[in-house]
Amino acid sequence: MKLSATQFGAISLLGFFLLLIGGCAPKDKATEVTVAVDFGPAKQKELKKTVAVPERSTVFDALRSAFPVVTSGR
Repeated sequence: MKLSATQFGAISLLGFFLLLIGGCAPKDKATEVTVAVDFGPAKQKELKKTVAVPERSTVFDALRSAFPVVTSGR
């Protein structure tokens, strides 16, 4: 079966859109957020830093990228 130029173009365009919808588009979108740590009544200066985190990151992800964080097990 031989495809005409129009059929080939339509199939190529359809394939491109399927790849685009399927997630082959760039995924490196980032969101810039400002992380601030207020120590309350303790007489310590507030920490504040602006960082870029990938989309769908959590608050904890942003905090870890801004400052060193140590957690303890439950």
